[in-house]
Amino acid sequence: MDYLKKLSRGDQIVGGAGVLLVIDLLFLPWHHVRVGFAQFHVTANRTALQSPNAFWGWLAFLVTVALVARVVLARFTTVQLPKLPVTWGRASLIGGVAVVALLLLKLVLKTDFLGVGAWFGIILGGAMAYGGYLHTQEEQTAVPPEVGTTT
Repeated sequence: MDYLKKLSRGDQIVGGAGVLLVIDLLFLPWHHVRVGFAQFHVTANRTALQSPNAFWGWLAFLVTVALVARVVLARFTTVQLPKLPVTWGRASLIGGVAVVALLLLKLVLKTDFLGVGAWFGIILGGAMAYGGYLHTQEEQTAVPPEVGTTT
């Protein structure tokens, strides 16, 4: 568990919630339909990446993968991330909010027959946005190095 010590609290939340959200988007039912009576019925499940409104699910999936990849690359490799017009913490916050917005849009556009994956997805998306917020706060409270010292 020493590798978790390399992560800030914001990165832990973004990474953990992101991995769980990827699993949710890929495998858990977002729409669950059961038609029939008594013992004779047909059940159909659709994940977030399937219809209805699969486009929004795919966008949320791609943003989530990008946020998790940023955490992994920044903390566990020697890769130098490119400079952005905003800080990486702010980018994590914007990405987390984008994930929540995309998932809410997918949810609102088709509210019939919602499955457990939809509700977990919204909660995990909110957790990612919160992790991005914490990352932003951690960057703002980080003490800059003294002038003339090496890092």
